[in-house]
Amino acid sequence: MNLEATQRQPFARLTREISIILIGTILLTLSAKIAVPFYPVPMSTQTLVVLGLGLFLGPVRSSLVVVAYLLEGLFGLPVFAGTPPAPAGLAYFAGPTGGFLIGFALAAAAAGWMVQKLAGLPPSIRASVAVLSGSILMYCAGLFWLGGFVGYGEKLLNAGLYPFLLGDLTKAAIAVVLYTGFHNRGHA
Repeated sequence: MNLEATQRQPFARLTREISIILIGTILLTLSAKIAVPFYPVPMSTQTLVVLGLGLFLGPVRSSLVVVAYLLEGLFGLPVFAGTPPAPAGLAYFAGPTGGFLIGFALAAAAAGWMVQKLAGLPPSIRASVAVLSGSILMYCAGLFWLGGFVGYGEKLLNAGLYPFLLGDLTKAAIAVVLYTGFHNRGHA
């Protein structure tokens, strides 16, 4: 192998990783902008993408994607749900959904870590445990932060948990089906 080919390998690897992060942030942005009619509240597809990133990219890459996405929003790019007209940047982060945004990074990392740690189990079991773990962390971070705005107890659960559970369970199930289908495809 010559020197020129050896020097191109790290550059190609870096280009690939940057491309993965960029595509992931685009997927997250699109998922924030798409509102799906659902009961009792319309839902975005963000948690589906966050959990899917964790399942398919692992804990490090998926966390990097989510952190890059959060930084884009923090720097004022309109990547979050409702932006524009809602202001992006620090004001959005400091708002009631800021904890859920941080929870996205935790959820992606947890789902990625868990799916790797359970490698000996069938894909559907790995993915189910992984998305459950990620979802719990996302809700813990989000509800803790939201409680500072609406109070804690039943009022918090009515504002930040109950209306979203059915939608998030649906998105988690879709993530599990996609992951399982992808992994079972190679073994058929």
